[in-house]
Amino acid sequence: MTHPVPRLTLRPERGALPTQGGRVEALLELSVDFPTPDPSVERDPVALALVIDRSGSMGGAPLEHAKLAARQAVRALLPGDRVAVVAFDHDVDVVVPSTAVGQDRRAIEAAIGAIHSGGTTALHAGWVQGYTEALRHLAPKGLNRIVLLSDGLANVGITDPAAIARDVRDATDAGVGTSTIGLGRSFDEHLLRHLADAGGGSYTFVEAPEALADLFETELAGLSALRGRNLRIALSDEGARFRSVRAGAKLDRGALLIPELVAGLPSSLLVTLEVTPGDAAPTLELAWDDTLLGSRQTIQVPTNLERRSAAALAERPMDPEFEALRRRDEADRRMASVEAEVRHGRFHEASTIINRLRADVSTWTPGNARDQRLAELDDLRQDLRSHDGTMAAKKVHRKGVERERGYSQLERSEMMQRAREQRGLYTGPTADPAAVASPDASRNRGAGRPGRTATSLAHHTLERSDGSRATIEVVLGDLTEQRVDAIVNPSNRGLFGTAGVDGAIHAKAGPELTDACRAIGGIDYGEAVHTPGFRLPARYVIHTAAAPWKGGGSERKTLYAAYRASLDVARSLRARSLALPAMGTGTHGYPPEVAVEIAVDAVLASLTKPGPTTLVRFVVLDRDLAKHYLQQLTQALARVAP
Repeated sequence: MTHPVPRLTLRPERGALPTQGGRVEALLELSVDFPTPDPSVERDPVALALVIDRSGSMGGAPLEHAKLAARQAVRALLPGDRVAVVAFDHDVDVVVPSTAVGQDRRAIEAAIGAIHSGGTTALHAGWVQGYTEALRHLAPKGLNRIVLLSDGLANVGITDPAAIARDVRDATDAGVGTSTIGLGRSFDEHLLRHLADAGGGSYTFVEAPEALADLFETELAGLSALRGRNLRIALSDEGARFRSVRAGAKLDRGALLIPELVAGLPSSLLVTLEVTPGDAAPTLELAWDDTLLGSRQTIQVPTNLERRSAAALAERPMDPEFEALRRRDEADRRMASVEAEVRHGRFHEASTIINRLRADVSTWTPGNARDQRLAELDDLRQDLRSHDGTMAAKKVHRKGVERERGYSQLERSEMMQRAREQRGLYTGPTADPAAVASPDASRNRGAGRPGRTATSLAHHTLERSDGSRATIEVVLGDLTEQRVDAIVNPSNRGLFGTAGVDGAIHAKAGPELTDACRAIGGIDYGEAVHTPGFRLPARYVIHTAAAPWKGGGSERKTLYAAYRASLDVARSLRARSLALPAMGTGTHGYPPEVAVEIAVDAVLASLTKPGPTTLVRFVVLDRDLAKHYLQQLTQALARVAP
């Protein structure tokens, strides 16, 4: 398994540094790829301790969903990993002592299923028992993590947040990290957030228990996606230093400190740096604790930046991405003031801030960032209209955490989905294939976030001209279940949504999708438009239309145009992941070999070029059709291979 080196780039706002020296606004970009899977190399073991609050308020649906999520986490582990399960109310029970996972996990799952709700919340004691179990069998070369879930306040035993965080920090120093999940309305978000910070893990907030399964699965994937801790970025040239950073890092004596380096989750930091006069370009120095190599690593990264006079810099255009990032940063700063207002019951003042902020966000460039921010603001407005300050404060607090860490919970979840799809990182040959691919397992995940009921048949990585990578997959599964940025809907010119895949998408997305299509009116063959995904797990639906098959000729051109238009729309949406059906092979009557050849050619023509889309997934329903994709992809990739 190869260990990719982190990439680090520095982009001044006008593309160069001043010859006379001084302060410069810049964008610092940090990323690292997933290790290249090697079937002959097993990944390092994972030791997981699940600590579940079973206090009285967890009774009923919350506890049942927590138990389901815990069982799914157990199924996702590989033979040789370890798991412990602790349940607590005012008492603490070791439901499953630290146990090596084997092929048969029924006893572990049965023990989890027997957990029942009880009394008050001895949160610290529950965490301590989870830590105790983790210490019994530490994975010295692997990943050790406690995942604490609670829906309440620490009200039994040690309740002082500073004291609890101190213990969590000591455990982190001993090699056991802690992540926390807050559920519902009553949990102490400040405590759980501080515990996660002290534990070097993630803090997440769940409004409904149905989402717990995804969060546990995300956390497990994150253990394998974590590439480094305690990052330090400095300018190695004497006299050059960082002066400020907007979000996602902290400043320490002229250097930037970043808590973690996660594969597939790039960081973009707005920074101010100070450079000395001269013609030389500064060098970046990156140091980090590598979680795969188990040692401190350091690399020197030349910036290769030009020097220009102040007059020459003034004539250069500003990088357009800077203004967009500044506006997002300012929106985050203004959002932070809402939490104090709602905690003091000043709902009118909070609503005024949100309404003004929404008006500003509406002027942003159309795309995912704007749509996601508008949806968040509308959600907060609804809470404030009902004077639900508790939930509004929790949501705003979560946004503050995301701002400090430099990425949103949604972005982290998308990265974790890519981690789950990297064979050899943590999924590997599952001990229970039915648990992964079974529709029954996914039905319990809750409305709006269904599981990926799919079986992967092919996974190809492409090298692009700018050095980036893109992935093409072929899976057997349901298009409406794909948790991606966008899916493509093979509709008709009237966007009717009445039959086949088109009808299934409309049925799953709900009447809002049909209303949105009616508002568009219609499209011509070979065109594409987009709508929100509404109740689908995909954020967008890209609707396109191809002519029915009548023997060839123009139909080939319109089908290719439909793919090309759909991929262009995905690019304009900055969709990183896209799921495509086998367009034309249903009621339109295209011969499978013809439809698949057109699909593969169109996707390769688009995907080999640099762009935001890095994953295209062909989703098919039967193996015979999948064989056409596998054969055509093999031939097409051989033609484009260097």
